[in-house]
Amino acid sequence: MRNLLRPRALMAAGAAAALTLSAAACGDSGESDADVTFWHIQNEDPMKSTWAAMADEWSEESGLTVETSAIAVEDFKTRLSTQTQAGDLPDLYNTWGGGVLAEQVEAGLVRDISGLDCLDKVNPIALESYTIDGKLYAIPFDQGVVGFWYNKDLFAQAGITTTPTTWTEFTAAVQTLKDAGITPIALGGGDKWPIHYYWTYLTMRLVGLDGLAAAAESGDFSGEGFVQAGQLLSDLAAMEPFQEGFESATYGEVDGEAAVMGEGLAAMELMGQWAPQVQRDASGTEGPGDALGFFPFPSIEGGPGVATEFLGGGGGFAAGVDAPDEIEDFMCYLLEEENQARAVKDGNMSTVASNPAAVVPDMNAEQQAIADALATATDTQLYLDQAYPPSIGSTINDASQGLILGELTPEDFVAMVNEAWAAEQ
Repeated sequence: MRNLLRPRALMAAGAAAALTLSAAACGDSGESDADVTFWHIQNEDPMKSTWAAMADEWSEESGLTVETSAIAVEDFKTRLSTQTQAGDLPDLYNTWGGGVLAEQVEAGLVRDISGLDCLDKVNPIALESYTIDGKLYAIPFDQGVVGFWYNKDLFAQAGITTTPTTWTEFTAAVQTLKDAGITPIALGGGDKWPIHYYWTYLTMRLVGLDGLAAAAESGDFSGEGFVQAGQLLSDLAAMEPFQEGFESATYGEVDGEAAVMGEGLAAMELMGQWAPQVQRDASGTEGPGDALGFFPFPSIEGGPGVATEFLGGGGGFAAGVDAPDEIEDFMCYLLEEENQARAVKDGNMSTVASNPAAVVPDMNAEQQAIADALATATDTQLYLDQAYPPSIGSTINDASQGLILGELTPEDFVAMVNEAWAAEQ
């Protein structure tokens, strides 16, 4: 399996009394009086409380105070960007690896943890996104892939008996669901990044991962396949498959994408391994339950990409370069098999353990679906808004939103991306 971080991202980044305080949003990392500042994005229970509990337990053992901040994803990205520009990262913070982490490393803001003595507890594949120039800069806590989570009951209600394996079959299923009066797809258009999954997958299928890597290497996305990907996404949007108000809907908030799925108001969403738990959290329900299924993003007839090539990644924790040396002990504490098992159970996450049976002896259906996808994956690609430098990733997110809103043409899309790459030179 290839490194999730593609070559161009590496090149661009290389150039360029024990008390745990838990808060939805604390001050900047430099303003804390605690010994350790810990930022993460699980801002809903149970994981909000689980991370706080682990921090509290380690705090009691170490004698160091920990200030834990649970921050919504978009707010987290904004705040972390501000802290990066200020050269003052939290002692421990959430990361997806890729180009964003690489730029922080290039700026000298991240601790090299290559010598961490507990790495034998982790599947080496899960370390790839956080390895830059042969050195490790973060520990993983979740690893998986993006695919379509779907409501089997709504598919059956529409008379759909098999999941689509090609784009033609997929768009036919979308129309069949619409004809049955069922909203086909839930989408958090206001957050932009859920939209970029569609464009990324379409390019993966139309030009292949080698073609995508070559475009990033040259900074030129003008090829026919990239324009065609934009056209297919534009055509999908023209079918009006999304829930009412998707344009401003967020991903994880009340009435957002995940809540719509959790309440059974849409048949599908294209999302990562965290989706089932967020569906439950955001909707305040048990979600679709046994009716929730998973299938890979379809292949496109004539394209070199195959359905066993997944967009994927996970979550990890990196340490700021000024963190106390004890931060490595905290990271190893989080990787203890008992604590990995707690995260998997409470967060419904996919295990990163080198010995999965010790952490998840009995996977539920949702975890098994991701495990099966990973087992059959022939290659993977990290989310483009993380794999590429931040300016490129944000451009792709913005362009993806503009495309489905009809504000940009497919040609406009690739022109924006090319201009962003040119500005990186």
